[in-house]
Amino acid sequence: MLDRHKVRQLEERCHEEIIAKGKARFVYLKSVSVLFCFAVLLTALYFSNGRTSSSLFASLVVFPIGALGGYWHAIWKWQDITRHRS
Repeated sequence: MLDRHKVRQLEERCHEEIIAKGKARFVYLKSVSVLFCFAVLLTALYFSNGRTSSSLFASLVVFPIGALGGYWHAIWKWQDITRHRS
């Protein structure tokens, strides 16, 4: 079992690696992962609801909202990482 000190050291090392790779890459990867999850979820919902035009329209409306939410989440996580570093 890891003690708190080792866990904290591992977190700090991980945060340093993330910061070294840069904000743009971090935000891009987080946003793409959220977009992928939304695409899979909305596709599954579309096919499970009988492929109606209303479910397609709902998916097309919800997808940009999810994209924006993923971007905001990535920015928020980046700020959290940089805030805890200092």
